[in-house]
Amino acid sequence: MTDASDIDRIVEWDDVLDDSSYYEILGLLPIADGETIRVAFRQFALAFHPDMHQGLDQDVEPRLHRVFQRGAEAYRVLSSGDLRLRYDMGLEKGQLRLPQAEIPRHASIPAPARPLVELCKSAGAKACAKKATLLIDEGDLAGAKLEIERAIEFDGFATQELRERLDALEVALFAMGG
Repeated sequence: MTDASDIDRIVEWDDVLDDSSYYEILGLLPIADGETIRVAFRQFALAFHPDMHQGLDQDVEPRLHRVFQRGAEAYRVLSSGDLRLRYDMGLEKGQLRLPQAEIPRHASIPAPARPLVELCKSAGAKACAKKATLLIDEGDLAGAKLEIERAIEFDGFATQELRERLDALEVALFAMGG
């Protein structure tokens, strides 16, 4: 369920969308590398994917779709070397979007991440990861964050990919006003 602060955030983003560069939409610096762009898009998708916001009223739902589609467009352009080069040249001239005819309709959206439980070594960490996955599915990102922190502790802070997931979750929480 989407709360009032989520709705406010969606409306605010929609209001500034046409004045924002692809870098601003994904929260990136122009020097971002491919991996950073991929991670930023995942974080953006956690915050703005329509499946994360059920039951929106008829005025807000189209705004959410517009924000998400623009983020997906930003990802398609910035993750393609050729398109990104053309975009950066246009951005220097004040062009915030690449012409639609130049952007492919389909993109190589990031492959699904490995399940959290596969990133863990110890039984305790795996139990925490399973609980975190359930909490994410229920929309309780704060609870999932705590469980991932516990999983990292169980595995002796040695799991880099799990720490990266924690970082992404923290950004998603921040983006959602949490």
